Amino acid sequence: MLPDEMEAEKNRKIILAQADEIEILKRNVRDLQGQLNDAHKRIAYLKERCDFSDVESHYMDNSIIVEREEV
Repeated sequence: MLPDEMEAEKNRKIILAQADEIEILKRNVRDLQGQLNDAHKRIAYLKERCDFSDVESHYMDNSIIVEREEV
């Protein structure tokens, strides 16, 4: 095999490996987008079911502090 043919074969193998990796990454992105969409639906469902009318929530330093009356 001539040096140019060897270089071309090496480049072809690299391109094929990259194409395989790109397909895997595309599938992963599609799967993750589906999971994210499902998570958004679940969050919306849970928000609908929650009733926070008896609880006061205060946001401080990016955390939630819930105040309740002592029983």
